[in-house]
Amino acid sequence: MGKSGLKIGLLGGTFDPPHLAHLRIAEEARLAFNLSEIWFIPAGYPPHKEIPPSPFEVRMEMLKLAVTGNPYFKILNIEKDEKPSYTLKTLQKLKGNYPNDHFFLLIGWDAFLDIENWWHFESFLEYANIIVLSRGLGDWSRGEEIVKERAREIWGDTSSQQVFFLPVTPLEISSTKIRNLLREGKSIRYLVPEEIYFYLQKNLLYR
Repeated sequence: MGKSGLKIGLLGGTFDPPHLAHLRIAEEARLAFNLSEIWFIPAGYPPHKEIPPSPFEVRMEMLKLAVTGNPYFKILNIEKDEKPSYTLKTLQKLKGNYPNDHFFLLIGWDAFLDIENWWHFESFLEYANIIVLSRGLGDWSRGEEIVKERAREIWGDTSSQQVFFLPVTPLEISSTKIRNLLREGKSIRYLVPEEIYFYLQKNLLYR
């Protein structure tokens, strides 16, 4: 169980495979918002995407390799048996399990623009703050303004105290790109942590 009153960042995704951009945005968010920990939450069966190519256990194993050595990074398997795995249900469970902690949901720019298609998105702020990451956004200059405007439209004026914009290092790395490179027999070295690189080489994933 979490210690009382921690500030926890939540980063969900398929992580198929996890890569350096995942780790870097988590680290930048942790430092920018003085978060106690970042919890990586691999999706079980995400409703908006195809079923991940790799089984849940394989993605968990890769995440464990990816976060090894960082005491601030944890992994939760809370969505393992959820079909589909809705963000709101995860937030509700976490708030029930860790009632004294304060959660910050990390989501990318593209996901934020699509948030009105998320299941019961209007209830998110009851359980967590939201940090919108500039990943996928070319021009940061109006990023914060756009986030504040959209948040106000969705959740009202008080949302300015709960929805934030964070410019992050623009690393154009995606799990899809990595899988495609591997299928084409090309190198993925330095796109993923070395431990993941060797794991993928050994297990011939995505070939």
